[in-house]
Parts: sequence; structure tokens; C-alpha cells
Amino acid sequence: MDQPKPFRMPITIGVTGHRLIAAADLPAIEKAVGSILDALKAKAPQTPLLLLSGLAEGADRLVARIAMEKHGAELCVVLPMSVEDYRLDFATPESKAEFDRLLASARLVVTPESRGLKVDRTSSAERKAGYAAAGEWVALNSHLLIALWDGEDARGKGGTAEIVAAKLRGRCRDDGRCGPLHYDEGGAVAHVMVPREGKPPPKAAGTIAWLYPDVARIGVRSGEHRYQSVVSSLETFNRLLIKRGPSLAPMPGSAPHVAALRSAASAFARRFRSLTHRATLVTVLASVVAAAATAVDGLFSSTVGTFVTAAAIVIGAGTWALSSWKHWQRLHTDCRALAEACRVQAVWIASGLSYCVADHYHPVQAASVQWIRRAVRTAHMMDNLPVETGPVSPERQRQYADATLAWIKEQVGYFLGDSGVVPRYRRQARLFAILGLICFAIGVLVLGSGKLLDWMAGNAALIGDPLLNVGKLVLAVGASMQAYQAFMGFGDLQRSFAVSAHLFGVADAEARAAEAAGDYERLKALVFELGQAALFENVNWVLIRRTRRVKPSLG
Repeated sequence: MDQPKPFRMPITIGVTGHRLIAAADLPAIEKAVGSILDALKAKAPQTPLLLLSGLAEGADRLVARIAMEKHGAELCVVLPMSVEDYRLDFATPESKAEFDRLLASARLVVTPESRGLKVDRTSSAERKAGYAAAGEWVALNSHLLIALWDGEDARGKGGTAEIVAAKLRGRCRDDGRCGPLHYDEGGAVAHVMVPREGKPPPKAAGTIAWLYPDVARIGVRSGEHRYQSVVSSLETFNRLLIKRGPSLAPMPGSAPHVAALRSAASAFARRFRSLTHRATLVTVLASVVAAAATAVDGLFSSTVGTFVTAAAIVIGAGTWALSSWKHWQRLHTDCRALAEACRVQAVWIASGLSYCVADHYHPVQAASVQWIRRAVRTAHMMDNLPVETGPVSPERQRQYADATLAWIKEQVGYFLGDSGVVPRYRRQARLFAILGLICFAIGVLVLGSGKLLDWMAGNAALIGDPLLNVGKLVLAVGASMQAYQAFMGFGDLQRSFAVSAHLFGVADAEARAAEAAGDYERLKALVFELGQAALFENVNWVLIRRTRRVKPSLG
């Protein structure tokens, strides 16, 4: 029996380009493609590659061969029409044999039918639309698009220039999958100069030019930085998966990649929440110990009091520095956001919705969780669940309704139950208010002790105390500020979650009424809107935690 594969999140690489490549240009082009992949693997050595390709002659197969042979990339074949019809596009037996060999090695085959499309080969318009849809699907589902292209305008619908434009825009032309305010920051394109056969090249074959979307106009960092950030985040996540990630067990009829990603992200979020929790406790405790050592200094020798105070300052400052250096707080929030996105995705799948959550974040918030959206998109893509286009059986409708009702009930309990986040965060806000006052009082006592003021006035007899006093003061003020930020953050979150709790309470009654009426379309619309609301609330939670640096529960 085959053992389940270890779960990893791949970097997806799309390919587009010319079918006809002059033999004389092949060495330079192959070298350029190899250098792009080498640089990517150097940046993310623990992250596997997944190549998205239509396996047309020329560019598609050239990149596939290099990526698979040199870097062990897996292959996802994206077809513009059925396999039988597509094979007819290849004139020679050798070309058809190469297509069959590569198709047989593919990890995943995405057909028009699985994307809810139907392409009639005999219709020229449908054929062109099929090629355009497949190319744009490759562009939008890839982290990096390699374009073997002469840089000139497309000669027809679905040409390389249009695919590159779709990648840079972050959406297809005439894209009907989302509203007019849909936001996607686009992605990187590695343009390898490939002259067309029989035409003078504008530049030397194999010249590489990097293209990025114009994101500066919305006040964020460069497109190159955003691409590198996604690669770096996926590499960090895969390093965590290597240490303690789940296996990918086969789960027929379900979404194993979404489930595995949710499981791993949830486990990592709990781990980093615990680490941040401990770091907060140590920092506050160190401040209290440093102050207490001064208060009871008369009961011990001066050496013991000085040692205890210095040790508390070092431990408190060192713990804070370690937490910041390891990015525990950021990893906690990111993994929690990733787990929530996967949870909404799983609910949508269980409720009969084929949408990918990556397309349905609020436009204002989408840029704040870019690598998370791309990770969920990749997991959803790899599960390749077919889109239902025909009538849904009553049994299937019943399953979808049960999944919707179960999720709403779970959410109401999550927000308002005995251990729900609304009452819990209200308690945490009060607790951190008390801790903040304690740490503030410690700082006042340090100042009021007179020693620090005397030193500042030039009392040379206290030359051994100033550094300890300054350390105690800085530690107390720092802990007080953290506690105050946590108090404000938990208050903000409690109010935000209270609104979400009310929303799900209203939805509970609405869902039961729709179920009683047998209106399953109404139920699907409801779970879709609730999923969008959950994503909005989750990103709001992430942003508050990033700005307020809220610490997790001490209870």
C-alpha cells in the first residue's frame, strides 16, 4: 500500500509562448529558462515546483522538459479542449507521441469540462476561446509566468501578448467570474526573448526581461518586492511543513489539498500563539521581578539584588527580542488567516459552490493577505473539483443544505458560546488593562525611587545603579505599552466579532427558513455571502493584530 505523500505547497510556474522556435536559437533560450528556474530554486530550495502548461509544441514543451528534468517539477496540463480533439492539432506522429508521454506523467490534468466549459472543435470561435481560456487560466493560477515571446502584439485571441497582459493585470479580459471592483495585484512575468521564425529579432534570443504589475499607484511596494515576498512566504511555510506538516492522504470526492492546508495552518497558528503567549508572560513577569527585587533590596545583599534585577532585565529583553526576530506574532496571524480562508473554502465546496475564496476578498483588504490568497488558490486548483453544470439531485441538495446549516451553527457557537471569542476577548481586554496599570505603576515607582533622578542630577555615588534603573524603566514602559496595545486591540476585536455574531445569528434564522421552503439556491447565496463576511472579518482581525500587536489569551 502506498504511503501518503508529505504535504508541501508548490510554487506554480505558468508557461506561454511561440510554437515555432528556430533551432539556432534553442541553446540561448534553454540557458535563459534554466537560469530563471535556478534562481527561483536558490531562493526557495525547500519548495517544490508545479509547472502549468498546455503542452503545445514549442515553448510549452521546452519549459516542461527543463523544469521536470533539472528541477524535478511536477506537471499540471491545462487543455484548451478535450484530449482527443487537442491531439489533432499536432501534425506528426512524433509530436503526438511526445504529447502523450508528457500527458501520462502529469500530476493533474485540467480540462474545459472541469472548468465548467464546453469547446466544440468544429467551431473556429469556440476553439479560439478555448485556447484563450486555457492560457488565461495558466496565467492567473501561476505565481510566475515564463513567456517565450518576441514582445510584439498578439496575432489573435488568446495570443501570448494577451496572456502576459492578463498576468500583469491579475484578471482576464472580459472576466465574468467576479465583480467590477475585484482586486488582484497581478504577478511577475519572466519574458525570454524568442524571435519568430523568419523575422528579424528585436533583441538577441535568450535575453531576459522581468515584467511586474504597476502597484505603486495604490501605495504598496514594488511588484518585484511582492513577487519575492510570496516566494519567501511559501518557502517559510514549507520549512515548517518539513518539520511537522501533515501527510496528504487520498480523499476521494473531497478536497484533500484544501483540507491538508487548513490542518497545517491551524496547527502552526496554535503553536505560534502559544509561543507569543509565553513571550508575553515572560516579559511582564520579568518587569515585575525587576521591580520586586528593588522593593525588597533590604532583605538581601546588594549583590543578590543587583543580580536578580539584571537577570530579569536580560531575560525580559531577550525574550522580546527573540519573539521579534522569529516573527512569532506575524506567523501566528498569517497561519490563522490561512486556516480561516481554507475553512471558508471547505464550507463552500461542501455547500456546492465552485468559487475560489482567493477571488472574493474585499478589494480594500486583498493586498494585505497576498501570499495567503495565492496559497489557497493553488490548493483549490490542485484539488481540481469539477464544476456542476447540470441539475442537482435532491440527495445532493440535502447534503449541501446540511453542510450550510452545520457551519452556521458552528459559527454562532464560536462567537457567542461559553468559550466564544466575544466574551473571551472582553475578558482579555480587562485583563490587559490591569496588567498595563501594574507595569505603569512599576515605571512610576522606579522614577519615584529617587535613584534615577539623583543619577541624572550627577550623583556619582550611584554610578552602579543607573543602568539597572534605566533597564527597569524601559522594561516597565515597554511592557505597559504592549499591555495597552493589547487592551485596545482586544476591545476592537470584541466589537468587530460582536457584529459578526449578530450577522450569523440573523443568518441562522434565514437558513432555517430557506431549508423549510426547500429553497436551496437561497441557501447557496446565503453561504456565499457569509463566507465573504467571514473573510472580511478575518482580515480585519489580522490587520488589528499587526497594528496593535495584540497578544493571545492569557487564560
